[in-house]
Amino acid sequence: MHRALTVSASLDLRPLVVILRSRAIAHHVTEESGKLVVWTRSEAEAQLVRACFDAWQSGELQVSDSALTRGPAMLPVKSIVQNLLNAAWTAPVTVTVLLISLVVALFSSAGADTYAIRGMFFPDLNRSTVSLSEPLVWLQMITPAFLHFGLIHLVFNSLWLWYFGRMMEPTLKPWRYTLVLLWMALAGNVAQYLWSGAANFGGLSGVVYGQIGFIWLWQNIHPGSRLRLPPAMIMVFLVALILMEVLASSYIASAAHAGGLVSGMLAGWLLGLWYKKRGSYV
Repeated sequence: MHRALTVSASLDLRPLVVILRSRAIAHHVTEESGKLVVWTRSEAEAQLVRACFDAWQSGELQVSDSALTRGPAMLPVKSIVQNLLNAAWTAPVTVTVLLISLVVALFSSAGADTYAIRGMFFPDLNRSTVSLSEPLVWLQMITPAFLHFGLIHLVFNSLWLWYFGRMMEPTLKPWRYTLVLLWMALAGNVAQYLWSGAANFGGLSGVVYGQIGFIWLWQNIHPGSRLRLPPAMIMVFLVALILMEVLASSYIASAAHAGGLVSGMLAGWLLGLWYKKRGSYV
């Protein structure tokens, strides 16, 4: 997804939407922190959106009242259904991960029924019957990220994954973002298994810390990028990571957090340099 335009939410974009639709320019409008954002599927379409916006603002392009009446009744649409559609449009991978986690939580009574999800726990690599040459074993090294033990655990991780994912996915594109998520989930889970030797852990928090690490390194390589976090927020999460290890290491998979953080930093550094070398729009 490409962020074509960002304007104040006080600006009525209905005329622009009518203009874009009349020219068959695929787009989508969402609201972010008091701003309206117009998204497109390619940079070429984003340039067309910006050109139409400039022409509309200058008065070169105008829309009749009758055309506005036939257009969307209100922007942004506040209905739950429309918000879900907006989310699926701008961050489909993030939404898919959250839906999988929700289904797993429902199926396992929020992690209480461990028998129902026994096949999703990290594999015991010490067993002679477990071989890394089997694709299923690699899948099981990732699936613990979808396990949550309690409603608070699920909600907390889901909110942060959505917050950071909605920032990362439009910048990286869905397929590249998917690879980054899988890498962070794998690294965090492996780190937790090697640290504790146990397989009864789960949650997306390692991935969340990976997202933080990714954005942290990314924004240092691309200071002007829209993909960035306040330094204070990063510091809060780092302090929380230390406190969780000191005060609640028996109950929290701190190694998964640390593994996710380091793997995210590595991915952010490598992809950040690659994007910079290509001169890609970020």
